[in-house]
Amino acid sequence: MKKNNAGKYIKYAIGEIVLVVIGILIALSLNNWNESKKMR
Repeated sequence: MKKNNAGKYIKYAIGEIVLVVIGILIALSLNNWNESKKMR
């Protein structure tokens, strides 16, 4: 039972990390898009 809970927690933590990374990548791409739009 204890091992099962640890596995669930690890999967949840990995999911959270993936969501944060995706959010950062989206923010960076939007920032780059705005910068290139300003240059024109």
